[in-house]
Amino acid sequence: MVGRPSSVSARRRGFARRDSNLALLAALFTGIILALAVLLLVLQRVNPALGQQVRGAMVDALQPLLSVAHAPVAAARDIGDTIGAHWRLVDKNAALEAELAENRAAVARTRLLEQQVRELEALIGLRRPERRVVAATVAAAAPAVAARRTAIIGAGLKAGVRPRMPVIAADGLAGRVTEVGQNAARIMLLTDANSRVPVKVMRTGWTGLAIGTGGTLLEFSYDIASGSDRIRVGDRLVTSGDGGLYPPGIPVAVIIDARASPPRARALANPTGLGAVIVEASWLAPPEILPVSPAIPEADVPASAPAATP
Repeated sequence: MVGRPSSVSARRRGFARRDSNLALLAALFTGIILALAVLLLVLQRVNPALGQQVRGAMVDALQPLLSVAHAPVAAARDIGDTIGAHWRLVDKNAALEAELAENRAAVARTRLLEQQVRELEALIGLRRPERRVVAATVAAAAPAVAARRTAIIGAGLKAGVRPRMPVIAADGLAGRVTEVGQNAARIMLLTDANSRVPVKVMRTGWTGLAIGTGGTLLEFSYDIASGSDRIRVGDRLVTSGDGGLYPPGIPVAVIIDARASPPRARALANPTGLGAVIVEASWLAPPEILPVSPAIPEADVPASAPAATP
């Protein structure tokens, strides 16, 4: 117990000696740096070339030390970037999961509606028009003339092709027949300036017209049916069946510019490389007006005389 204060005081003297030594080393290091700085200034003033060489040598000598000192800072920055990227991925994953859940709910609602439609059709005995293939052939684009965009197909009157029949390629609707020869026919492509195809937006059900521009794109003319939604890039347009010429549900185009007025769309069937196509009969052919003889006017029937009273 007697020797304890002496040991504590010795420990304190050791700490004080260490602190003084560290302070001395720091002062010495600072003095060396200041002396080197003054030396560099003097050399730069007296002999610029020699000063430049000395400064370059010092930079080369200190570069490993600077790299070691910079390593923790770079590591901390990389860790921060990694953590930020992780949380960004977490947020993106949450957004994708929410979108996936919304899409699954939409698919479930669509399937339920389809089932209800099938049940109602079976209940009332609804008969839908059947699609009928007239000819299968190949198509080749014809030279563009002004705003006309046409193609030639290798089937004509002998194959049963008639004007106004729709022509469908592997990727979607190609156009309709306009002129027919014995063994070939000309079709008007979707991009022709005179082309008008009744379509609807698959996502919203909005109906409108896919209008040819004479160029490479289509315009989608429609009436906004809901103020809470709008056309989006990537919306797909399919035939609506209105007009009776084109069967409903054939892919037509995809929206690529929703901000334009009207929105711009790209035809799914490449007009310059249609390849194999099929020609179908009109989905709902216009009715034939049969001559009806005029109705025979009914003869005037005289009013019966009142019965005589006895």
